Amino acid sequence: MALPQEWMDELLSKNEITEVISSYVALKPKGRKLWACCPLHGEKTPSFSVSPDKQLFYCFGCHAGGTVIQFIMDMEHLTFIEAVKLLAERAHMELPEERNDRELQRLRAYRERLYAANKAAARFYCEQLLGPDGQPGRDYAQKRGLVKDIILRFGIGYAPEGWDNLMRHLEGQGFSEKELLDAGLLVKNPTSGRVYDAYRNRLIYPIQGINGQVLGFGGRVLDDSKPKYINTGDTPVYNKRNNLYGLYMQKGAKLADLIMVEGYMDVIGLYKAGVTNAVASLGTALTEQQARLLKRYVDTVYIAYDGDAAGQNATIRGLEILSHEGLAVRVIVFPDDLDPDEYVQIYGKSGFDALKSNAYTLNAFKLEAMARAYDLNDENGREQFALKACTFVGTLQPVEQERYYKLIAQKTGYEIDSLQEQGKRGEGYSQKPMVFRRGTYRRPSAQEEDQKELLLRTMLTSAVKDKNALAALKAAGAEEVLSEPYGSLFRALDQPGFSFAAYVGAQERQEAEKLTALIRDEQNMVEPEKTAMDCLKRLQQLEQEEKLSELQRELKRTDLGEGERAALLKQIADMIRAKR
Repeated sequence: MALPQEWMDELLSKNEITEVISSYVALKPKGRKLWACCPLHGEKTPSFSVSPDKQLFYCFGCHAGGTVIQFIMDMEHLTFIEAVKLLAERAHMELPEERNDRELQRLRAYRERLYAANKAAARFYCEQLLGPDGQPGRDYAQKRGLVKDIILRFGIGYAPEGWDNLMRHLEGQGFSEKELLDAGLLVKNPTSGRVYDAYRNRLIYPIQGINGQVLGFGGRVLDDSKPKYINTGDTPVYNKRNNLYGLYMQKGAKLADLIMVEGYMDVIGLYKAGVTNAVASLGTALTEQQARLLKRYVDTVYIAYDGDAAGQNATIRGLEILSHEGLAVRVIVFPDDLDPDEYVQIYGKSGFDALKSNAYTLNAFKLEAMARAYDLNDENGREQFALKACTFVGTLQPVEQERYYKLIAQKTGYEIDSLQEQGKRGEGYSQKPMVFRRGTYRRPSAQEEDQKELLLRTMLTSAVKDKNALAALKAAGAEEVLSEPYGSLFRALDQPGFSFAAYVGAQERQEAEKLTALIRDEQNMVEPEKTAMDCLKRLQQLEQEEKLSELQRELKRTDLGEGERAALLKQIADMIRAKR
């Protein structure tokens, strides 16, 4: 969505950065800035700074930075457009696309009605559970170990017996039958046309989105009748493929990882035991959309599905999806076909932590799953497992192969040399020898990268601070040495009406952090024009040195013809003369 500059300027002006950040953490003035312990990472000494005059924040500890938009993205784990929408709602602003579009305004207003209906329903169900008619629900909750604090924390409720309890209650509050049907709170019989409550005599689990709004519900029977669970289907405000149960509770948490479980009670049971970073996939196989949602919160996910066969099959499917999205994946395996809730009831948090510390990698779990399909006490079973496992391991990287051939050897008793040879004959092995051509590219050292980055940052800081420095750099062709995101900023600096805060506000998180770092030492800079030109001169020298080194490495190639060698020698000689 392209947002007009004028609208972005208004959004930022109506969401003053110190007011927004102060709602999350206490800021204390020191010099020209306000300071706090960073709410985005754990620390004891304040390194989180806010510049009211520039409407920017920067943390010297974790290097997060940007405008109020990037702060909300980091704090609430939102995408750029989601953060913009949240701030627009806070400022009572309509999005540009909605200002002159009556249909969009109507749809947005209708979605708000459905959110309100869900919120009212959640309150009704919770009041029923705790009220005089909720004894059946309380008996079941007690059996599952759900004390009042947990009931209130998760908003658990009870849908009593009867066909129209919720319908009468919500219609009495002004909601229409159509709104309640569209929200999934009522059901219409397609044959008779009769309309009735979607949930009856069930324990109710409200499903909240990452913004805290109630999106839908899950309802569990109080006995062993079928279906055990009824869940809200797709509605204008809810799609189970795009949400995760319990994710809302991670709001503002400093997370190292997340635990992915299957059901509502797994999340609640783990929470009761002290494992507060679990989420569930809402009665559906893990989806790509859910994996992308997880990626916004953490880099590592532990799958902790049930220990039965169905749970293990779901685990393998989930592993592939998470790995494809770039997440580091581990698998917690529960013994005796237990589910996570049952396991922590018996062994507690310490037992769960022990399983977590011994969690399987993606490939180790695949091998374990293969092994369970064979009788390893039988010689034929061991041989069949070894054949299949070696075919799989043969497709992996060499360093991984060494690790997993040892695992196969432990399970089968076969020699590692034999297993490796078998792996070479599998589908993943090519009989053609691998040929590596000696390349001429050399990755710059960390010291060289740090030096270039510092020079680039200092040069751009000078250009942001001083118009004369910017003009001098433009005249000297500085754009040629600028990498992104600095190049785009450099081109925008002299545009009419340019606002540094608004420009940074329109960037993604990583780019915003880099650009915000430009202002951290700005107030200490003297002679910005001279500083800028000195930086440019050194950057140009570094480029020439890198090019010369590359030509000299190229000259060492043994497959060069005489003509190629002569041309390279001439280029090198010319560059050395130019340096003098």
